[in-house]
Amino acid sequence: MKKKRKYSLILVIVVFVLSMGVFFLLYYVDNKYTARGDQAIQGILYVREDDPLHYLTGEWEYYPDLLLPPGELEKHKGEYYSRYISIGEYGGMDLGDKDKSPFGSGTYRMTLVLPEKEKRYAIGLVEVFSSYNLYVNGNLVGQVGNPDLENYKEQIQNRVFTFEGKGNTEIMIAVTDRHSVSSGIQFVPVFGLPLQVNLIRGLSIVGDAVYLALTFCVFLFAVYMFVRTKKAEFCFFALLCICVMGCSSYPVLHAFVPVKVQPAYGLEALFYYLMFACVVVVQQKILCDEGNFSKILAIVLAVAGVLIFVTELLCSGIQSAGGLYLVSGITEVMKWFSAFYLMFRSVKDIQQKYSSVLLVGITAYASSLAADRIWKAYEPIVGGWFTEFGAAVLVFCVGLTLWIELANAYRFQLIYGEYSRQMEQKLLMQKQHYEELTQKMDEISKMRHDMRHHLRTVMAYAQQEKYEELMKYLQEYASVMTKEEKTVCYCRNMAVDAVIHFYAGELKQRGILLEHDMMLPENISISDTDLCKIYGNLLENAVDAVAEQSREKNPYVKILTKIKNKKLLIEISNTYTNEIQRKEDRFYSTKHGGFGIGTASVTEVVQKAGGYVTFCTEDGVLKLIFSSCKNSGRSIRGISGILIVR
Repeated sequence: MKKKRKYSLILVIVVFVLSMGVFFLLYYVDNKYTARGDQAIQGILYVREDDPLHYLTGEWEYYPDLLLPPGELEKHKGEYYSRYISIGEYGGMDLGDKDKSPFGSGTYRMTLVLPEKEKRYAIGLVEVFSSYNLYVNGNLVGQVGNPDLENYKEQIQNRVFTFEGKGNTEIMIAVTDRHSVSSGIQFVPVFGLPLQVNLIRGLSIVGDAVYLALTFCVFLFAVYMFVRTKKAEFCFFALLCICVMGCSSYPVLHAFVPVKVQPAYGLEALFYYLMFACVVVVQQKILCDEGNFSKILAIVLAVAGVLIFVTELLCSGIQSAGGLYLVSGITEVMKWFSAFYLMFRSVKDIQQKYSSVLLVGITAYASSLAADRIWKAYEPIVGGWFTEFGAAVLVFCVGLTLWIELANAYRFQLIYGEYSRQMEQKLLMQKQHYEELTQKMDEISKMRHDMRHHLRTVMAYAQQEKYEELMKYLQEYASVMTKEEKTVCYCRNMAVDAVIHFYAGELKQRGILLEHDMMLPENISISDTDLCKIYGNLLENAVDAVAEQSREKNPYVKILTKIKNKKLLIEISNTYTNEIQRKEDRFYSTKHGGFGIGTASVTEVVQKAGGYVTFCTEDGVLKLIFSSCKNSGRSIRGISGILIVR
């Protein structure tokens, strides 16, 4: 157990370090905040001719609590209070002041010093909360919703706007928000030539679409497996996929469809916490946990998701952020508690099957939560957010765990089915053999009954010294006895004898020759069950191989069993026509997909006896060689066998 715990601890550390390394790389490579390029200084940005893109993080000239129309600043120059801010520096229009409401209006301004040659430029804006007008040199270039205080209309959409510009170009974004605590410009605008701006936007949409498509395929797989198996873990895994898609679909959705802040973002939060609840339940099912704590935690997480959803709706309606801050703080604690609990359960039950795979996914997701807190100034250029990558790894690991579990269950089903078939066949063999023995016993009883009459006749001829008549009578009796079918006993082991009798009968019905030379002791250390597995599986394969062969090719089956150097040699050979398919020491079955179960069963018996199995083919000859060095009792100390299939 201590080794398991040590292994799990090392696994957690390794996965955490690797995950944080990947997130650190994303932070510096795929981040609008760390992208190369000049930034505005006190609201002025110099744009060079060879600059393809600019991520406008700062410094923006910001006018709080003002919705300024074009030309207002020139008319009242110096009358309005302003400050310089960077995107992502504060949470919203409250500018980090928790005593101030995040709802209201604000105006962002930046002056671009463009090349003197007029060109067409583009600016991409991502989800400005919750309505805005975009002005370029006093002209309305774009609008999402309506920020006018009297005609306010909320609307969220990712947009790209184009305009002609040269020299000093003023950009103003007038924003009004009455529905989101994350008000104003929350995401970094991108500025550049239209081709580059739309290319980045397109790549981002394609990446998110592929992510959603793959998750949807996994969802379909989960639904299909739930319908087939009726297992609850597949149902909750399907719900987990739905929650992941619900949390990650907004970039694609908002790129094409304008939506309202609520209930869109409330639903996103609901899916987020339901995702935690589903992971807790799936982990419980996989680890076969019968306790109630996981169930209670899942219910609490689901209730938390519903609570924050309702709270966002209410706070949005009454424009109050206090309740939402409180609920968000509580649910944030619950989220971290759930992440650590999932890791704890995987570490605690590391001895359980598949627990290490789950631990990898959970650790990766916990690492994404940590990275999201460590590197807050992060917004992907093309890829996804830290938590989206973590969720993808988590879904993959959970899906892989369920797939492995399902594959093993299917394999067990095949083995159990084959075992049941063999047991039924064994019973059939024993019944048939018993009936044959009963028939022979009846014949022997009749012969013993008739023997009295024969003896009396012989004695009478002898007493009368009629020796010629006596010889004639004995010759007639001998000829009758030769015509009687002889009882064949293949070996002294009754169980093995029954198996051989069964397959000998099948070969006789097909008119196929069976040659045998058996010297199997009655008592050896190998159980009758294991011996029947060896002879039964090998003879079954041999009979199946010769069954479909034409009689012109003279099909046959040979059985050789003898003792050599205190070892038991078994050789079964037969003609064959079909191509033998194998992978290393494993053979593909001709009865079903996958590897053969019969040869695997023989291998298992030999390995249980402490021996080894070797397969080889030479000149159209397939050989199965198995040997054991264990003491087998009496005069036989080991087993060696060769199965030859021609």
